[in-house]
Amino acid sequence: MRSWLVIEGNKPAKLAKAPMVGADAIVIDLACVPVDDAAPQVREEVAEWLTNFSDPLVAKKAFARWVRIKPMDAPHWREDLVVAMKGAPDGVILPKVTGPTQIRMLASELYEIEQKLALKHNSTKIIPQIGETAEAALTLPSLTGDPQPRLTGFAWNAENVARGLGAKRSRREDGGWTDTMRHVRAMTLILAKAMGVMAIDTATADAADVDLGLCDAREARQDGFTGMFAVHPRQVSAVNEAYSLSARERAEAEALLGLFASKPAAAPVEPAEDPAEEPAHREPKGIRALG
Repeated sequence: MRSWLVIEGNKPAKLAKAPMVGADAIVIDLACVPVDDAAPQVREEVAEWLTNFSDPLVAKKAFARWVRIKPMDAPHWREDLVVAMKGAPDGVILPKVTGPTQIRMLASELYEIEQKLALKHNSTKIIPQIGETAEAALTLPSLTGDPQPRLTGFAWNAENVARGLGAKRSRREDGGWTDTMRHVRAMTLILAKAMGVMAIDTATADAADVDLGLCDAREARQDGFTGMFAVHPRQVSAVNEAYSLSARERAEAEALLGLFASKPAAAPVEPAEDPAEEPAHREPKGIRALG
């Protein structure tokens, strides 16, 4: 999945429009919802939205339905989870993960809830947001020690990392990530590749800067991330464009697929290289999925 659009759980107008944006996944964010008298109603409305758009005929276009709950060191994370699960989301994003213990705890909670709601076992996946505290950043390699069947990816959020570390900036003056941000970003990608799961890059902070968003999305793809968060519909378009095949890539893929269709036993053929393309920007060789 390329584009992951994050929508605040307490913004019904945005949620109503979200299915028409074209994101591959919509993440309803309950982590940002204040704990007040309105919170229980917000949770119920989120569960209703998840239920309504589980039907492809209603959604018009297929997209994954995810929810981001509050971190486990915050009050009411369990209430977020229990109510949201009434809508049978495809997965749960857990912020501020400090180690495998929290992933195991969430998996255990999901097991109990799935049983109570008669949902398929292990149908609800987990993506941890990692490196958001100093302790978490130091213990990232420990996440490979206890792979969970529900674990389907790793993600990072630059704003949360900066806040957790007390940093006043996340990018240098030249636009590149600061050292701490580069460390967490790189470890997110390395962990995902080591465990064979998705790697989700942070959203571009300035939603109004379309050019920067497209540049960031292209870098995410070239660096190996499988997708990227978006906080505005215009960023979804940029991410989808960055992850779409170019005309040359599509022609190569179609030619290779045609070859294997006509000669199933044929050996793999290396696609022609474009001498004008920078080596650092070339995609791995082989068959690419049409998208």
